[in-house]
Amino acid sequence: YFRVTGFTNNAATTSERSGSPETFGSYPQSTLTVAGAQAPVRNIGHYEVAHRNVLADEPAMRGIIDNELLYGLRLTEDDQILNGDGLGSALTGITVTSGIASQALGSDTRVDAIRKSITKIALAYYEATGIVVHPNDMEQIELEKDGDERHMLVTSIAIGVEARIWRLPVVETAAMTEGTGLVGSFGIGATLYDRMEGSIRISENHSDFFVKNAVAILAEERIALAVKRP
Repeated sequence: YFRVTGFTNNAATTSERSGSPETFGSYPQSTLTVAGAQAPVRNIGHYEVAHRNVLADEPAMRGIIDNELLYGLRLTEDDQILNGDGLGSALTGITVTSGIASQALGSDTRVDAIRKSITKIALAYYEATGIVVHPNDMEQIELEKDGDERHMLVTSIAIGVEARIWRLPVVETAAMTEGTGLVGSFGIGATLYDRMEGSIRISENHSDFFVKNAVAILAEERIALAVKRP
């Protein structure tokens, strides 16, 4: 894919013709800096072992195993998308991609730092569309109080079905490093490619499982992450 690392916008109004003798107007040239990059497809998977008789006698057990294995995939996917170091079979996560802008917390509250991050994104000619925070940080945001012990829930922090800060939806995940938030123009800045969505396969063709009446239940997915506009 191609990564946009710079853009000088010289778009301008231009006369159709001018001067004597008359000449046609010419549009100015803008400069787009683009670099080729690769997003390798990575496999995420794990498996659990169960006895065939248990699965036959307790049908609900299979559903529990499937759900937990698929949930485990999603947790690891979150961590890889955010923090993958790009080494070995790991993805290169958003937070470790070179060129990502940062906003220091300093003496600001978390809400203030998030708002300043939104401004930085706007000044880079993008529109922030979402926020990712650790659950402990979201807790501190929602429990922050003023000097009179009143919760400082301003209108920009909505309580309801969908959490929002400064009008943007919030995703809480333990995969986000505590004390660090991510504000981004998601969808434009980064793209996740699902080469194979999370799926379950079952087989007894593993080791000596056949003679033990054991089965392996495997959960697997294949994804690639392209940070196109860091």
